[in-house]
Amino acid sequence: MAGKTSKKQTKTVEKGNSNQKAAQILFAVFAIILILSMVLSAVANY
Repeated sequence: MAGKTSKKQTKTVEKGNSNQKAAQILFAVFAIILILSMVLSAVANY
């Protein structure tokens, strides 16, 4: 019991953050293109 040491787990910051940011930007661009195509299609059919 005496001299018990607790080791804290340190979170490693990996390159996943940059990959996640790139994926979010790609998804945003895809969403904007999708919305614009829907709007143009609605306007063309109107």
